[in-house]
Amino acid sequence: MKPRNTLIVVAIFAALLGYIYFFEINKTPEQLSAQLGTPTARPPVYTLQFNPSDVASIQVSDLQAARQVVAKRNSDQWQITSPANKTGDSPTIESAVSALSSLQASRVLTDVTDIAPYGLVTPTIEVRMVMSDTKQYAITVGNKTPNGSDYYVAYTGDKSKVFLISTSSIDEVKGWLDTPPYQPTPTPTFTPSLTPSVTDTPTLTPIPAVTETPKP
Repeated sequence: MKPRNTLIVVAIFAALLGYIYFFEINKTPEQLSAQLGTPTARPPVYTLQFNPSDVASIQVSDLQAARQVVAKRNSDQWQITSPANKTGDSPTIESAVSALSSLQASRVLTDVTDIAPYGLVTPTIEVRMVMSDTKQYAITVGNKTPNGSDYYVAYTGDKSKVFLISTSSIDEVKGWLDTPPYQPTPTPTFTPSLTPSVTDTPTLTPIPAVTETPKP
């Protein structure tokens, strides 16, 4: 390189360093934020979205065994109709329905052509909500992700998308297959009786009277 060109390169480099030192390095965080702009938050990805009060029934089916739990809304109460016809634990069922009504995915895989790696060829369970207008929402659950934090989930009948859903969101209703959400049986409380217990009165043996020995 010619000496003249070398001097030009050095001068440009020095000017750049001077600009960075005097104009960039001393900027406040607020100035840098204004210059770079505010990052745009990515909108959440919802797997399911519906009004929880419109749910007429929820069905959790074990696709690997012949097990199913069905809960139907009866006014403001829930009734378990399968596996046994019993009153449901309404707070537990309402909590699960509410969580499913805005089920978010941490990630969504689109244009999926092979669902075998996700365990969705032979999924484990299906969760189906039937609305009061007979519209239905249904998802099938496959394998867990390698780190165990999410399940692979797809819409029943549509395998073009695979959602990653947190295990806690699925395990709540999956657990119904082992322990259906029946209304707990009230535990009887013991109230102590205020009436003293009657015990047998002990029999007292009379003591013979002691008489003085007459003096001679």
